[in-house]
Amino acid sequence: MNIEYVIKKEDENKKVKDILKSKLYVSSILLRKLRENNLIYINGNNTFTNYLVKEGEILSFTLVENESKFEYKFKLLDMPLDILYEDDYLLIVNKKANMQVHPSITDYENTLSNIVASYLKKQGIYNIHIITRLDHNTTGICIFAKYSYIQELFVRKKEQINLQKWYIAIVNNIVEKNHSIITKNIARKENTIILREVNETGDFAKTEYFVKSRNIAKNYTVLDILLHTGRTHQIRVHLSSINHVLIGDELYAKEFNVPNITKYIQRQALHSSKVIFNHPITNKKIIVKADLPNDMKKLIETK
Repeated sequence: MNIEYVIKKEDENKKVKDILKSKLYVSSILLRKLRENNLIYINGNNTFTNYLVKEGEILSFTLVENESKFEYKFKLLDMPLDILYEDDYLLIVNKKANMQVHPSITDYENTLSNIVASYLKKQGIYNIHIITRLDHNTTGICIFAKYSYIQELFVRKKEQINLQKWYIAIVNNIVEKNHSIITKNIARKENTIILREVNETGDFAKTEYFVKSRNIAKNYTVLDILLHTGRTHQIRVHLSSINHVLIGDELYAKEFNVPNITKYIQRQALHSSKVIFNHPITNKKIIVKADLPNDMKKLIETK
């Protein structure tokens, strides 16, 4: 896979390595790898990183991955994927409940990454790179990059890509404000590696919510949520801090004010419903949506 850039007048007489870093956001590590493997080209011919470019020339480089690393990290699992979007650079899938995104000590084999690894190997891609993660029992959109370079762009071009992550949550009690923003720092809770809490010593976190609907009889509220930061358990911690815990959340609340809740859902009622971003390569606006899963749909529909 080649990445190309047409040299502009403003770029003239600059070195190839400077254009790669400033215009294509190539890291020093990747630049060294490209140089060592002769994977940098001008008009299709190998070039040196000190070459002075001219207007109209096509600067390109070839994306490469380490094949051996792939087999070490992921045990291939050949199962169907619910693919929401795919191109040469990205794979976006809809994760089901009761599945981890990445292998861990508790579950090394039955994870979404293992399925994605199996799928991409058939395309001759031998590594995967996770851009967005979800908790074990949160459903919805997960973004994978097919190359490490693409993953790096989501950091290096963060402002230009402007990734917006939207969620749908069902919370206990009736939320009074139709719209609000929660800005509270989040830190790891003392004496635990899992739980987080609102704490001034923690990292800045910002969550914005909009009320979709209220069920007065069942005493719950459906929210659209936009994450402005990406802290661990951010939505769950922020909502519990304003006394609106996620329905079914066993980590941050033990009791729920919704009758017969387990009849509809046996997990936290949280779903990654939509992502909006500017494509890291084409710069085109991408909008991907994931339908609400049946358990949350049934809970919302109940009267």
